[in-house]
This record gives sequence, structure tokens and C-alpha cells, in this order.
Amino acid sequence: MILTPKNRIKEYTDNGWWNSDTLYTLFLDACEEAGNKEALLDPPNRNEFTIGDPRRLTFNDVKKEVDRFSSKFFDLGFRKDDKVILQLPNIVELAILYIALSKIGVIISPAPIQYGKFEIEKIIKDISPKGFIGISEFNGKNLIDDLKDSFSSNHVLMSLGESEGFIDILNLNNPTNLDELNNYVDSMDYGSNDLLTICWTSGTTGSPKGVPRSHNLWGTMAKAAYHLADTQKGDILLNPFPLVNMASIGGFLFNWLICKGKLIQHHPFDLGIFLDQMSQEKVNYTIAAPAIMNMLLNNKSLFENLDLSNLRSIGCGGAPLSEWMVESFQNNHGITIQNIFGSNEGMSLFSTRDDVEDPKLRAVYFPRFGVSEFDWNNPISKTIKTKLINLETNEQISSPGQPGELLISGSTVFDGYWNAPETNKEVFDHEGFFRTGDMFEISSNETKNRFYKYQGRCKDLIIRGGMNISPEELDYLLISHPSILDVAVTGYDDKVLGEKVGVVVVPNEGESIELSDISNFLKEAGIAKYKYPEELRIIDELPRNPVGKVLRRNLKDLFT
Repeated sequence: MILTPKNRIKEYTDNGWWNSDTLYTLFLDACEEAGNKEALLDPPNRNEFTIGDPRRLTFNDVKKEVDRFSSKFFDLGFRKDDKVILQLPNIVELAILYIALSKIGVIISPAPIQYGKFEIEKIIKDISPKGFIGISEFNGKNLIDDLKDSFSSNHVLMSLGESEGFIDILNLNNPTNLDELNNYVDSMDYGSNDLLTICWTSGTTGSPKGVPRSHNLWGTMAKAAYHLADTQKGDILLNPFPLVNMASIGGFLFNWLICKGKLIQHHPFDLGIFLDQMSQEKVNYTIAAPAIMNMLLNNKSLFENLDLSNLRSIGCGGAPLSEWMVESFQNNHGITIQNIFGSNEGMSLFSTRDDVEDPKLRAVYFPRFGVSEFDWNNPISKTIKTKLINLETNEQISSPGQPGELLISGSTVFDGYWNAPETNKEVFDHEGFFRTGDMFEISSNETKNRFYKYQGRCKDLIIRGGMNISPEELDYLLISHPSILDVAVTGYDDKVLGEKVGVVVVPNEGESIELSDISNFLKEAGIAKYKYPEELRIIDELPRNPVGKVLRRNLKDLFT
């Protein structure tokens, strides 16, 4: 199934931005060159949260698994353009199933393991899948038993492990019809512009929407991530993020095959296991949330007895980065923190060391990719265009210090939400630019206006007495407070001012903090007084969606 217009395919192919690679052809190339090398590893604690013991597989081992699974799917009647919902934790089978399903042209719709009956039923309604693949046990529970009634008799229900009403595909015999399957694969009209996935937005501002992406749309993001991670042939990559979205599919699944290296899965997030994997497996690149990186620096003992000499860089994003954190890792530990801003739709800003050497600048700013007067090292900067638009006048912003919505077009940007023509009319402007919903401003004249600075989600903007306040700006400042482990600012209703500013804090272990401490900290930073939080709430953990973004709408309830 190809959704991308022919003229777009021709333009991007002629420019060399898109090619003929698919996930499966990349896999075959890796098998041919590195077949006997160790390629795919389970979390070492796999048997503590799901079925099966941890596995370590070579590319040849993975190839056997891919053939077994794809043969089973073929026997069950799956063919090109059929759709399958895939809901698994980060175990080796998840990566294997991506390759096996793509081999026969099946469109994969990955769902976070946290999704329940409500979310799965919405996906069923939206995409009309032929089948579902889940797992019989996760953290002591059968997650799929409640889903049986959500499907009809026409759906093919499969699971890893035994569960009533589901076909157990975990323990399969060797394929007997491999020749028939391979003949089908060789003859089907399928290529890099066909859909590989329909992923789901994080849903921070409403109901999740389907985001279709072709192999080429994933591949161009993978090239950017390859550059970001300074990836080299045979690299060892540690993936702690759910393998369901941009950060993990573009950043790890594709790059693992491109570099013909080793992909190590991690789930659920456990800091001790994460650090042990980095050290024992001699990891070259991984990714982590800013709160985790701050926690590491605040617990120096965690670094003891760890060998991180192979770790070149860590990708970090999803929340503001602290200048102190990025600078400390670089200067004190020799580890580069790369600042990432991306989305399933194709938002693609990367602040990397070869473009922004100064760690303090890299923590705060993103290169203005796609703006003609600036040249950057990341190859993705040549394949996209970006602009800022005034939220009220819809006019383009060209001067610093004026917040506006970032719009983006180019080789990374999807073609529109799945089955949502009216929504797509709203989210693309007359020039074909995607309205990201993210607010940035151009950096100051001192930086030669070369950067964008993130100001928050447009809909998260706090309007206090007619004054606009970015919650992310305050998050960014407060995360460097020595007593704060994690923090998020939100607006809450006020009859007089419209909204007031509330702050929600997770303190560092053994620390306490008062509202006056926060006010004094912001005062020392020179922040205008109207931005000061007027209420403080202390909690154990910030509410986040399945991909780690703070749910600010949930925080508002703490102030009512």
C-alpha cells in the first residue's frame, strides 16, 4: 500500500533522499555480511516479567526465526497489505516479528504494552486489522485475555505463549512451505514506498491518531539517527524505549540493520540493569530520558565499578535538558549527550556535537535545519524545510525572541494521519508544511540566529492575566535545582487571572523543597516574577504516557 504521491516519491528519489531499501532487504544484507555474529539480545531479566528465558541470537539465528514466523503467517493467510496489531514488550521476538511480517508485506501497527482494551478497540476500529499478536504473560498478568471479546471471528488472534482463544506462535516447527513463501515474496509488487507501520501518536492532547510510515520514511529518519549516534559498522546499541515509535524504530531497529551490529533490548526500565547492560555489553550508543541522566549525576556511586569506556554518546529528549547535565557528562565522563526532538509524524531536530560543540548550547538549542542561509553536518538538514508561524496572525517569524509554531516539510514528514481527511486539512498548510503543534523561537543575535529554542506545546501555553508563559521554559530551569529529581509546570484555572502557574516536583531522595525555594531559585535566574509558580505539589512520580511524555493535563487535577 502506497500513500505517498508519485510526484513526492520522484522528487525525493531523484534527490537521493529515498532509495529502494526495505526493512527486510536491510536485514538480508546484514545476514549476508555478519551472519555468524551476535546480533540480538534479550533483557537479562526477561523471565522476571514475561515468558521465556533470555536469548542471545546471531543474525543467522534471527534469520531462522524470521523464516519460521513468516511461514506461519503465510499459512494463516496473511498477504501484502493485510494489517496486524502487534503488542509485545521489548523482547527479541518483537524485533524478529517486525522483519517477519514485513517480509510478506504485512502492515504492522505496534501498540505500547500499556495500552488496554479501550485503546486496542480504537485501533481495531480505525485500521480494520486482519490479526493481532500479543503475549500471554506480562508482569504476572494475562494482558490479552480481556481482549478476546474485542475481536470478531474473522480476526486471526495470535500470542507468544498459550492463552485460550489465541494461536500460540512461540513454539513453531521449522517451516515446510518456505519455497512457496519465498516465491510469493519474490513475485509480490512491494517496495520501499509501501507502508511498513501505522504507529500511534502519544495522545498528550487527545485521542491517539494513526501515523502511517513507509520504509523510505523510516529510512530517512534512520540516516539522521545514524549520524546523531556517530554510528559505526558493528556498533552495539542498547534500546530501553518501547519498540513502537520514532525513537526506537528509527533510532534502533533500522540502525541496527544498517550498521550490521548488535541490538540489545531493555524492558521494563530498571536503572541498575540498564547500567549493567551498558557496562557488561560494551554498549556504544543508547538513549535515556533527561530525568534518568540527572539521576545518574546525582548518584555518583552508580558510576563506580562500571566500564563505560565504549559508550560514545547518549541520545536524550522528550523534556528540557539541563546545561549542567550535558556539560557534566561531556567534561567529567567523556560522554556526549545528543539533544533529540522528534515525533512519529516526522518532526526531526537534532542538536549533535559535530554541529553544536558547546554542551551548554546543545542542551538548549536545535540547529535551524532546512533554513537556506545555514549549513549543518547532519544530512537530514538538506532534506527538510522548517519555518516558524505566529500563532495569532499566521505570518512567518524571522526575528529572534518571538514564539511561534514550528512547521516542517520534507523527506521525514508523513503523508497524513490514517483515515482522517478532515484532520489532515488542518495539520498541513497551503505549502504542504506539517503543523507540529510545537512552539519554538529563533535564538538571539549573539548566536547569529542559527538556532531554534523550544518553548513548549502550543496547547500547553499558560496564559496568566494575558501574559504567555511557557511551562517547558520553567521545567528547563527548575530541573537543575539540586533538590529536584523531576519537575513539570502546568497552568490551572483562576477566576481572576484566567490561569495561574503550578509546579509539581519529585524531590531527590532525602531532600525537601518549599515553594519559596523555587521562587528564590527563579529569582536568581532572573526570571520575570509573573512566571513564578504560585502553588507547589510534591508527588512520587510524574504522570507520563507510554512513551514517556509528561501528561500536563493530569497535573492540573492536583490544583483543583
